[in-house]
Amino acid sequence: SLPGSCCATDAATMLPRHADDVQYSRVATQDDVAADQRHRAEPGSALAQVVAWGALAECLTSVFCPIVMVGALDVSATILNISGAFLAGIAHSADATPSAPRLHSACATFQAGFIGVFTSFTVLFEQAARLDTSPGCENRACGAGYVLAVFAAQLAAAAAAA
Repeated sequence: SLPGSCCATDAATMLPRHADDVQYSRVATQDDVAADQRHRAEPGSALAQVVAWGALAECLTSVFCPIVMVGALDVSATILNISGAFLAGIAHSADATPSAPRLHSACATFQAGFIGVFTSFTVLFEQAARLDTSPGCENRACGAGYVLAVFAAQLAAAAAAA
């Protein structure tokens, strides 16, 4: 895609580039652009940050998050998915403000690494299937209702954070 478009990626970091990225911003100084280019030239720095954020999220969810079940409902996974959307909203809000290129990079790696591991699309649908086959769900709409309810809660949490 075209440089600066919503779908462009940075070749050095392979992270999505925002249309208002420092390189294309009219208010960026030459020092900002030079710092941005130096930071992007560091090989593997973004990948290492994504992996580090992901490892932190995995440790937090695996070690410190107890599994809480209420009937067929995994309350822990539901709370993680909704709170992850809230954290993603905070990161997006921080990234939306005109800032230094390092903040943009930090927000992008946090969202890709931490939020990507902290939340689980797969667990959401496994939970929906579990609810659909539970004894209390006769019309098989429990799973779809759960997915819609979690999506609505995630949108509300992300909007509240932003």
